[in-house]
Amino acid sequence: MHLAKPSWLAHLDDKGQRTSIFSIHVHPDGTRIATGGLDNKIKLWNTIPITDGSKAHDPNFPTLLCTLGLHNGSVLCVRWSNRDGRYLASGSDDQLLLIWEWDKSTEAWAGQSIFGSGEQNIENWKPVRRLTGHQSDVVDLAWSRDNTYLASCGLDNLVFIWDGRKFEKLHKLDAHQGFVKGVTWDPVGEYLATESDDKTVKVWRTSDWKVQAEISEPYTSSPTTTFYRRLSWSPDGSHVATANGAQGPVPIAAIFNRGEWRPDVSLVGHDSAIEVVSFNPVIFMIPESDDADPDSASVGSVCAVGSQDHSISVWVTRNARPLFVCQKPFDHSVLDLAWSPDGTHLYACSYDGTVVVLQFLNNEFGTRLSMEEHDKILAKYGFIPKDPIILENTTQLAMEGTLAITNKTSSSGRIAALMSGNQDLPPPPTVIIPEMDKKINYGPPSAPLQITTESSNTIKSSSVSGQAVQQKPGVSNGPVPMEFENAIASGSSGSTNVQTQQTITLTKDGKKRIQPQFLRGLTSSPGTPLRPPMPTPMPMPTDNISAPTINGNLSNTSTLSQSQQQSVSLDKASNLDAPSRALPAGGIPAILIGNKRKESFASEIAAQSNKRQSFSKTRSDPVIETEGYVLRSGLVPPSVTMSQVRLASHKVKDYLAKDRLDGATLKLECFNNNTKGPSQISCTRGKVVIWIDYVPSSIILLTGHSQYSAVACEDGSLFVYSSAGRRLLPVIMLESAASFLEICREYLLCITQTGLIYIWDLRNLKAIVSSVSTAPILQAATLLSDDFHSTVSINSACVRPNGLPLLVTSINEAWSYHLDMKTWVRVYDPRYSTLDPSNSETSEVIGGSILASLESMARQRGGNIGSLAYLRHSGGKDTQGKAHVIGHLENQLVSSELVNSPTEYRRLLFAYAQQLADEGAEFRLHELCMELLGPVNGQDSFINNNQTRSNWDPFIMGMSKRQLLKEILPILASNRALQRHVTEYGDSLKKILKID
Repeated sequence: MHLAKPSWLAHLDDKGQRTSIFSIHVHPDGTRIATGGLDNKIKLWNTIPITDGSKAHDPNFPTLLCTLGLHNGSVLCVRWSNRDGRYLASGSDDQLLLIWEWDKSTEAWAGQSIFGSGEQNIENWKPVRRLTGHQSDVVDLAWSRDNTYLASCGLDNLVFIWDGRKFEKLHKLDAHQGFVKGVTWDPVGEYLATESDDKTVKVWRTSDWKVQAEISEPYTSSPTTTFYRRLSWSPDGSHVATANGAQGPVPIAAIFNRGEWRPDVSLVGHDSAIEVVSFNPVIFMIPESDDADPDSASVGSVCAVGSQDHSISVWVTRNARPLFVCQKPFDHSVLDLAWSPDGTHLYACSYDGTVVVLQFLNNEFGTRLSMEEHDKILAKYGFIPKDPIILENTTQLAMEGTLAITNKTSSSGRIAALMSGNQDLPPPPTVIIPEMDKKINYGPPSAPLQITTESSNTIKSSSVSGQAVQQKPGVSNGPVPMEFENAIASGSSGSTNVQTQQTITLTKDGKKRIQPQFLRGLTSSPGTPLRPPMPTPMPMPTDNISAPTINGNLSNTSTLSQSQQQSVSLDKASNLDAPSRALPAGGIPAILIGNKRKESFASEIAAQSNKRQSFSKTRSDPVIETEGYVLRSGLVPPSVTMSQVRLASHKVKDYLAKDRLDGATLKLECFNNNTKGPSQISCTRGKVVIWIDYVPSSIILLTGHSQYSAVACEDGSLFVYSSAGRRLLPVIMLESAASFLEICREYLLCITQTGLIYIWDLRNLKAIVSSVSTAPILQAATLLSDDFHSTVSINSACVRPNGLPLLVTSINEAWSYHLDMKTWVRVYDPRYSTLDPSNSETSEVIGGSILASLESMARQRGGNIGSLAYLRHSGGKDTQGKAHVIGHLENQLVSSELVNSPTEYRRLLFAYAQQLADEGAEFRLHELCMELLGPVNGQDSFINNNQTRSNWDPFIMGMSKRQLLKEILPILASNRALQRHVTEYGDSLKKILKID
C-alpha cells in the first residue's frame, strides 16, 4: 500500500487559504475525481498526477480539469452517475441539487479563466437540471446501480427520490424525525437505506416506498455532532455498514445483515465518532491468510471507515482486526471516502481541506471477481442482469445517432431560458385557457402558472415585484433545465431598479437563516429587467358560474332547511342567485307564485359577495367585464324546479359591458330597465355606435367575436347578431335562462339553468350539440337518496375551435363531448397530475397547450390534485405502476386529439413512444406504428382488419401521420430489443414515401 497527499489539490478562499472539502467521488472510468468544498465550488481533478507523482508537474497532464461554481452555498456532496459517469450530481446548503453533464460538442469555456479567479477549465461541464424541493441543506446523494433513481437527503428530515433519466421528483420519504445525513442503495435495486440524527436507520422498499425495517439499537447513545452519517451497502448486497454507532462510550461502525435487519458485526477501534463508511465496489476471493492455499479463499468484501479521530481504517470480511489503519493523516475529521472502480485506490477528504489517496496492490485484498460472477452473487437476492444487445444493422445505429442529436438539441433549446433573468422564481405570467390557436408564453418551466378565467384585451399582473415567495414544506417546483451558452456576467452589475427581498427564517434556537437572492442570471446583460414581459392574453370562458343542485328523484316534495340553504357556495354570488328551491319539486301548474326569489335569501348571498369583493380589491385582478348595480334576482321558470340539475341563475343588472373577444376595439354594451321596458344592446367603437338593438326581456349574458355576437335574456330567449348587427336567426327560445354563454369563431355555446348544453354552428346554421344533459359530469349517478344535494359545479365552460365543448368542474376535472360516440369523455383527471409542475408530460409545452393550462389551473385551485400520481411513479419492478404510466399517457394522447391540441398531441406521442420503448411493449408498439403507417403495398386492411384504406386518414389535426412515425422511430430505437420492429417499419415507411 502507498499513501499520497497531493499538496496542489485544494479549495482555496479569497486569501489563498485552504477551505474544508466536504465530499469526494471517483468517476466510473477512474480518470477523474470530483470534490466539493466550503468555497461553494466543485472541482474536477485528473487522477493521473495523483496516482503517479512524477506527472504532477507535467504540462501534458493538467491537474485541475474544471471548476464549477454555480452553487450559492457550500457544496456538501458530489456523486457521479454509475457506469458511464454521464452526470455529476451535487448537493449544497443552498437547498439545491444540480445535475452536470460534460458538453463535448463545444469548447466554449475550455482553456478560459474561471470568472473571478485565475483557474482554467480544460473540460466544459454544464448544469442541465436544477432540482428543488429540499427546505434545508442537501447533505448526501446516491445513484441506484442502474441509474434508474437518484436519492437525496437533507437537514429538512426528508429524502427525495428522483427519476435518474428525466430528473422528475418521484417520491418524498418523510418518516425520519431528525436530520437525514446518509443514503445508500441496495445493489439489487430492492431497497434504499437512510441514516438520521433521530438515531435510526430505515430500510425502504422500492416497490411501494414503505419502510421495510427500522434499526435503532446501536445508535441510541450515539452523538449528534457528526457532519454526516454516510452509510454504505456491500457490493454483494448482503450487508449494510452504518456510521456513528456506539456501544456505550465506544464508537463503532455497525453492520447489519440483509433480511433479518439486525446488527451482527461491529467495527471497533476508532476513538471518536465515525462520519463515513464505504464498501469497496469490487467483490474479492479473500484467502484465510497470506500463506493459505488460494483454493481455500472465500467470497468477501472490503470496507473503509473514516472517523472524527482523523484516521482511516480498512477492514476485510471475517477478520476481527482491520487490515490497515492510517493514523491521523489529517488534522481534522474525515468527511468522505470514495473507492476507484477497480478497487485499488481509496480517496479520502477532510475538514482540514486536504485529500489523501491510499493505493493498494492488485492482489492485496485477494482475487477480484468478474462482473459476470458479481451478477451471479446478486442473483440470489433477485437481481436480473440486463444482457447487452448487439447491433444487427446500420439502421439501428443511425436511429440511435438521430435520437442523440435530437435530445441534445432539445436540451439546449429548453435550458437557456432559465438564466435569462432573475435566478429567483420569476413572477408567474398570466395565462388563460386558449379559445383560439394562439401562442401562450408560459415562462420558465419552474414558474407556477396563474390561470385567469375571464376574458379581456388588457390584463394586469397580480404579482408584486420583489416579494419573497414562501414555499410550503415538501412542495417544490421540480427540476429546472439550465444552460449557459453565453459568457458569465457579474451578478451585481446592471441598471435595474427592482429590489429583491431576502427570505429570512427563524430556527428553533432563535437564530436567523437568510436565503440569498440572485439579482440577475448569468446570461443577463446590463439593464435587462428581471421580470419577463407579460404574454398576450387570450379569451377565457366565464369562471365559476354554476353551483348546481341535483335532486335524486323528481317526485320528491321535501324542502331544504335554512342551514342547508346557507351552505350553498357560490364563487360569484354578486352576479348569481343560488339554484332555485322555492317551489316543490314538480312545480305547481299554471301558478306563477314563487317564480321570483325571496329577497332575504338574495340579500344574504349578496352580503357574502360584498365580503369577497372587498378582499379582491386588494389584488390587481384583471377586469374584463364592466357591470352595473343589481336590479333584482332573475326569474326562475317552472322548468328549473322540475329539472334534476339546477344551475345558478344570473342576477339582472342595470348595465353590462364586454369587449369583443377578437381583440378588436369593439365593445358590447347592454342597458336593462327596472321597469317593463325593453333592454338595449349596442356595439360601439370608442364613442361611435356601430349598431343598436332592443330586446323585450332583461339581458343577463352577452358574448361576441369578430363575426358574431349573442345575448341571453332572463326569460330564456337568445338573440344572435352578425358583425353589422343583423339578426341572423329568429329568437331562439330555450327551456330556461342561460348560465353560460361563450363563442369561438362560428361556434356558440350555451348551458342553461337546467344543465342542458347547446352548441350551434352559426355559419351553417345547424346544431353541433343539442339538449345534452351535463348531469353525468356532475356526478348525478352517485346520488342515492331523494334529497337535494349541493354537488360538483361547473367552474368554466368554453367551445374549442373544432366546435367541441370543454367544461371544467369544481374538482378540476375537464370534460368534452364526443360527437360520434354521443357521450361525455373526461379529458383531464387531476388525480394523476404530479404536485410538481415540472414533472408532467405537458409542463414544458409552450403554445396552444390546453391540457397544460388545465393542469396549471388545477394546481392553483388545489383539491384532489395528485392524489393518484404515485401510481404513475411506482417502483421499476411494479407491473401495476407501469400499466398506470402507459394508461395515463394513452388517455392524455386521445384527449389532446379530442380538444384539438396538435402541439400537445405531438409531445405526448413522443413521451408515449419513449415509454413503450422503455417497457418493450411490442404489441402496443405494433398497433401504434401500423396506425401511423397506414395501408402498405396496396393492401386495404391492416391492424387486424380494424381499419381499411377507405377510412384511414393520413393526417391528424393537420399533421402527417407518416411524418410522425418517422420522428418516433429513433425514439423506439433507444431499446435495441425492438430494433427488428424499428427496421421493419422504417423500411416500409421509406418504400411508401418513395412511391408518394
